[in-house]
Amino acid sequence: MALNSSRLLSDLDNKIELLLSKFQEICQLAQVDDREYETQSVESLQIESNASTITRIAEELLGVTRLLKEEWILGQTKVVDPENDANHLSAKQLVDLYSKVNTLLDDVTSVKK
Repeated sequence: MALNSSRLLSDLDNKIELLLSKFQEICQLAQVDDREYETQSVESLQIESNASTITRIAEELLGVTRLLKEEWILGQTKVVDPENDANHLSAKQLVDLYSKVNTLLDDVTSVKK
């Protein structure tokens, strides 16, 4: 079952990456900048398509997290010792990662004029 949970975690990471890329595309397309009416119409359709993709991905993420919770609750996941795990991050590394992700999200969501 540990393989299943690692596959689910990998799937979770992939879906989050796709969700963020679609969100970034929407932010880039949302800038009007004196574009032609036809161009704005096409971009509006792209935004709508990306928004529906984000909704679908969010629903899939809910399913993946539900499956992970079930495995964790039922004790089917492998317990990892943080001392011996090469992927374990210290508290300082987690804070650094958290601040970098927040900075990235701020950059993506800010509308540049």
